Amino acid sequence: MDRYWDVDGKYSHGVLKEYKHWILELSYRQHTLGSFILFAKREIENLHEMTAEESEELKYAMKEMEAVLHRTFKPDKFNYWQMGNGLSRLHFHGIPRYKEEREYAGKIRKDESWGSIPKWSFTEVDSSLLKRMGDELLKEFK
Repeated sequence: MDRYWDVDGKYSHGVLKEYKHWILELSYRQHTLGSFILFAKREIENLHEMTAEESEELKYAMKEMEAVLHRTFKPDKFNYWQMGNGLSRLHFHGIPRYKEEREYAGKIRKDESWGSIPKWSFTEVDSSLLKRMGDELLKEFK
């Protein structure tokens, strides 16, 4: 698996699933509980460069991850960002949104910007927390 965005393997504990055209990982910046990223495997930068097969698989991967998160953290909706500012290769940030706070790993998690643009976090979460979350979510994939 070519994880071009993490050549040193610093965030490899966040990998959830490899698809034919995409790699799904938990974000090491948990903007909200369960934030994730879908990375294109092929070297493309723009939506219009996706093949029909890549597009269909992207929709499938998003739907699958949303279902997993609904079973675990029960978000109220999802936001997706595709910007390509720091990493130009095509990838999507999935940000679950929560109207009410959630408790996870002994802490209250609050979506500080519910009803507005998601608040972007620049704080990296502890790798053990990300691994714990990943292990729990992996059990929900069918």
